[in-house]
Amino acid sequence: MKINKLILDNFRNFQDKIAVDFNSLTVVIGKNDLGKSTILEALDIFINEGSSLVKLDKDDACKRSQSDEFSIGVVFSEYPERVDIDEGNQTSLEDEYLLNRDSLLEIHKHYKNGKCTGVYIHALHPTTEEAKDLLLKKQQELKKIVEDNGYACDNKTKNASLRKVIREGVGDLKLEEIDIPVNEEDAKRIWGKLQTYLPVYALFQSDRANKDEDREVQDPMKLAIKEILQKEDLQEKLRGIANEVEEISKEIAHKTLEKLAEMNPDIARELKPVIPPCSDLKWDSVFKNIEISSDDGVPLNKRGSGVRRLVLLNFFRARAEEQRNLDSKSNVVYAIEEPETSQHPNHQKILIKALKDLADQEGRQIFITTHSPSLVQLLPKDCVRLLCKKDGNLEIISGDLAISDIIDDLGVLPIIGKVAVFVEGETDREFLLNIGAINELKQIIDISKISIIPLGGSTLERWINRNYLDGSNIVEFHLYDKDSDEKYKEAVSKINERADNSKGQLTKSLEIENYIHPSLVEGCDRLSSISCTSIKSQWKNKDIPQFVSQKTGIDELVVKEILCCSLSKKMNKQLMEEINIWDEVEGWFESVKSMTEQTR
Repeated sequence: MKINKLILDNFRNFQDKIAVDFNSLTVVIGKNDLGKSTILEALDIFINEGSSLVKLDKDDACKRSQSDEFSIGVVFSEYPERVDIDEGNQTSLEDEYLLNRDSLLEIHKHYKNGKCTGVYIHALHPTTEEAKDLLLKKQQELKKIVEDNGYACDNKTKNASLRKVIREGVGDLKLEEIDIPVNEEDAKRIWGKLQTYLPVYALFQSDRANKDEDREVQDPMKLAIKEILQKEDLQEKLRGIANEVEEISKEIAHKTLEKLAEMNPDIARELKPVIPPCSDLKWDSVFKNIEISSDDGVPLNKRGSGVRRLVLLNFFRARAEEQRNLDSKSNVVYAIEEPETSQHPNHQKILIKALKDLADQEGRQIFITTHSPSLVQLLPKDCVRLLCKKDGNLEIISGDLAISDIIDDLGVLPIIGKVAVFVEGETDREFLLNIGAINELKQIIDISKISIIPLGGSTLERWINRNYLDGSNIVEFHLYDKDSDEKYKEAVSKINERADNSKGQLTKSLEIENYIHPSLVEGCDRLSSISCTSIKSQWKNKDIPQFVSQKTGIDELVVKEILCCSLSKKMNKQLMEEINIWDEVEGWFESVKSMTEQTR
């Protein structure tokens, strides 16, 4: 089964009920101490009951609440089509009305004083008196209902058949979403069967010491060993070992009984070794004390923290590669707190790629927590969940809304920040921002949410020659003036030769100021009502700032500011079409949009 959603109510920092949706790959981002780790730990408590890495505590109920009870709920998808909730009696969760309104399996556990007090299936279930609680009834009770009502049933030896006949006979079941207790009396068998389908959940915390005997380092290998031991060929060998041990044990018991009979036959007439079924034997415990050493026999716990966590990194890399070649049917969830801890940015990228590859494999889910927006840049936006506080309440925000809120909450530009636009000067930046408000261009991409960085002169040349952002996962779009000497032509060629999808281009007109309509220049009071009639036919290739400066006596730099920072705000699609620049400008925005989509 796959985890579809987590529902917390009054657990630790989450006083009000909150739900977190999960994909195959999900990252929870947020400021420190809001409850990111709590989300992963809640799943550990729920799934690994009795053997969880995180232990229940009587103080786990929210301290701000008056109640000392809390609940953890998990919604599952890809549940089994057929289940055996009665001995040898196959049925489906749908037929038994054990699915919620969304046709998903929703299970809640209630806790108090550090103990689980109840397990409930939240389902759209019959509430009419004649058809409710049928899952809790024994076969004799079901038979009596069938016989008392004269319902025809072909097979009265199967509880599922009896329940189906009763429900069909009742007709109006009055379906309502209710909580069905499944950890008491006869209902225990339901939960017992469903437990066997729960995914394996492995939690790797960020604050472990990472010694080779610690679970954070050992658990990846232990988990791998569990999966190895589940292979059918090994299971067959293990069954053979178990059978051989049982036979030898019987021989020893028989010989012991013979010797005992010689002394006093009345003490015992039978000695029979009771060995658990092979499937119940803890074969993996044989490998519990794995010792890890690295180069020259140096224990892993003597290496640096970054190296120790690289063991975890490369475990996931190995798993991702293995899954390309193996068809593993076991469902496994890897939950990792702050994978960026102690890692070089390049190693972070390798790890995230490995996790993304692993999440793409059937039966695998990857959950990550982080407070690093740079890590989020490496992930698809639909897997991002922002945990934030609004008006004093904790909220989970997903997808596009999460991206814009991450900008506000963490003060950075994550997903869209994967693309940066570089221009020659500050006035070029203002020009792009101003025309970016034109509706037709804004519909292509909101340029105001893109980092626009002005360069120029020697700074521009150094930036391009040294490629400062190499390895940063940021793709660059460079737009520079053509100028009369095309001085940036070589620089643009270098950008376009890169292998990271960065792009550079020169304007088709002489400079960015040529993209202002002449009518706006003529109508500007600050430019003394200048006439541009003499140069309109050569507008694209004329040095506009120089022309205006010569006519008005205003400094060229001031003219540039007036044109790019003020008059550009009055530009629209019609004016651009009139001077034949619309298709080119639209192409700039389409290029940036394409680059942002390719990096998601």
